[in-house]
Amino acid sequence: MPFFDLAWLIPLLPLAAFVLITLVPPIGRSRKASYTTALVLLGLATVIAWGVLAQSISEGFPSAPLVTSVAAEAGQEPASEGAAAEGGHEAVEVPTFGNFYHKSFAWAPDGSGFFNFGYRLDGATVLMLAMVTLAAWCIHLFSVGYMAHDEFPAGHQRQSRFFSYIALFTASMLGMTLADNLLLFFICWELMGLCSFLLIGFWFFKPSAREAAKKAFITTRIGDVGMMLGMMYIYNKSGSLTFGHEAGQIYNGEFLESIKTAASLIPGVSAASLMAFLVFLGTVGKSAQFPLHVWLPDAMEGPTPVSALIHAATMVAAGVFLVIRTFPIFAVSDVLPVVAFIGAFTALFAALIAVAQYDIKRILAFSTLSQLGFMVAALGIGAWVAALFHLLTHAFFKALLFLGSGSVIHGMEATVGHDPDKAQDIRNMGTLRKFMPITFLTYMAGFFALIGIPPFAGFWSKDEIILDAFIKHHYVVYGVLTAAAFLTAFYMTRQIVVVFFGKFRGYEPRKAVVAAVHGHDDHGHGDHDDHHHHHEAHDPHESPRSMTIPLMILGLFAVFAGFVNAGFLGIHWFSDYVNPGGEIPDPSYMVAGIATAVALVGAGLGVLTYRNAFKNANDRDPLAGALGPIWTALENRFYIDQIYDKTFIALTYGAGWLLNWIDRHVVDRVVNLTGLVTLFIGRVNFIIDDFSLNTVTDDIGEGTITVGDGVRQSATGKIQDYGAYIFGGVVLLALIYMYAF
Repeated sequence: MPFFDLAWLIPLLPLAAFVLITLVPPIGRSRKASYTTALVLLGLATVIAWGVLAQSISEGFPSAPLVTSVAAEAGQEPASEGAAAEGGHEAVEVPTFGNFYHKSFAWAPDGSGFFNFGYRLDGATVLMLAMVTLAAWCIHLFSVGYMAHDEFPAGHQRQSRFFSYIALFTASMLGMTLADNLLLFFICWELMGLCSFLLIGFWFFKPSAREAAKKAFITTRIGDVGMMLGMMYIYNKSGSLTFGHEAGQIYNGEFLESIKTAASLIPGVSAASLMAFLVFLGTVGKSAQFPLHVWLPDAMEGPTPVSALIHAATMVAAGVFLVIRTFPIFAVSDVLPVVAFIGAFTALFAALIAVAQYDIKRILAFSTLSQLGFMVAALGIGAWVAALFHLLTHAFFKALLFLGSGSVIHGMEATVGHDPDKAQDIRNMGTLRKFMPITFLTYMAGFFALIGIPPFAGFWSKDEIILDAFIKHHYVVYGVLTAAAFLTAFYMTRQIVVVFFGKFRGYEPRKAVVAAVHGHDDHGHGDHDDHHHHHEAHDPHESPRSMTIPLMILGLFAVFAGFVNAGFLGIHWFSDYVNPGGEIPDPSYMVAGIATAVALVGAGLGVLTYRNAFKNANDRDPLAGALGPIWTALENRFYIDQIYDKTFIALTYGAGWLLNWIDRHVVDRVVNLTGLVTLFIGRVNFIIDDFSLNTVTDDIGEGTITVGDGVRQSATGKIQDYGAYIFGGVVLLALIYMYAF
């Protein structure tokens, strides 16, 4: 079957699910009909996506890029051996993305012709499609069981609306992935922003959910403004936003060469650098990089499947994919060091914060921030293939971990009730491996993949980033990422030990957890006392099959997905597929050994620190006393939110108050004065109108009538009267002549 020609259906099928659930009442009013529609149509999209992958492997892509050689240097000459030894950096290769398949259609006139839109299939696109569809389908299936006991009853439209929202979310990500130009890319990008707002705030009756939704929407819009400006600047310079190597397209060698040296609107900054920086702002917002990272931890206010979708298959992955898709522009710019710095800093910064969190989902949220930092740092050192590889493997095992946390929360609710302060606090857990064996085993697969233990997927992908940083002489990035990897192993081991081992503490759960600080998923329930009857505590239980089957599917990918690029086994299929002919770094036993040792040491310290911790739910964390104020700072996320509240948000409110005062006391008064003047002028006009157009006109009319009556009366019909008139006229004319002349 020619799957390439069916690729356009991949985003349209989940979009059709959204339309059907929203607009067809029999489907929208039935929970079962809505999730069945979403699962079936997304399942068809998954089949087509994997069919496209199979066809591309068996037949290849039909079109080869028209490549013009460009000496890409990322702002500097290639380093000599001596310079490399001193910390110099190698040149950055401009990628071609290999052969491709492209279909486009006329969209709208742009003055000189038509602006086309369509879809482009290449190695990076096809692998993203395969990942997004499969991960999203697993998340959809998990949602069937997880949302079964939502606050809204099964017949309520909110149940169906949830499945329509996640279908639209998935369709937006798939449309963005397939897009052959930046404008269509941006449209789908913004649709994802809308969906994140709707889903994070899905339980709108919770004030914290409403605030988190607004926070995510506004924060990501800051980056989106930069991205839109970057698109406008690219279009201004190239006359096109199409991904391609032909004349006028943004991968074209002549275009890249021209913007590399062309001056921009900012003195001393090249056009390529300004374009790349503006586009990168979109990534900083969408992929939650410092300093626009603050929205992602609070996104936990949405249902757990939403968290999995955002952190794995859609939202945050989009930012990294944006840089990959526009990487030729980055390669000829001077922005890559900035990208590397922000990514590395975010990786370490988020890992430090994760160490001191207690909410099971919040720990994973900061883990996502850290792993995204790894990917962005990889892009900054020119290792876009490694970044894409880690993006794909991370999507599978992070979706697994988030869904696993949802399964844990679901099981804990049998004991602690539907109170998020209790069900999500790891201090109330313990020895859950005995109650939830499937969840435990699959969660462990995700854990080993995340901390980078061979042969799990994360070992091959994350360590490839660390290897690239080392062999390309980015030693600062290498050191920072290695430290972040150590912390990742430590805080994830802390979570595993406290959640699945030790004593179960849920029978006497911790009382005081500040909801304002911790983002929660209360499984759709409001206050437990208001919405549920108190009941006897039961042991935690394993989740239903609709929730465990997705865990097992994703668990397989967490174990085996990395083997597509297992350098030590001589397997470089992934690199050859997405970047044929590109340079493939030789594997280093030393670098891999150090990375693995660091992970094992971090995990070992985690076990030693927490194996006897939390005998009771109210016990203090062992590190809290040792670290003192440092621990408090970590627990409060370095007070970044508070700093923003006291600065940017306070300034915003201050500016709002000032504008409101100006509006009320200046603008309103000017408007009111203008109104009074207008009324006065209107009154004067009325008086003039009444006198000149009414009174005078009426008098003239009446005078004319009077004169007419007099003239009419002079027509008597007597000859002597007419003779008198003639004589009088002659006398009058004679007098005029005598005195006038």
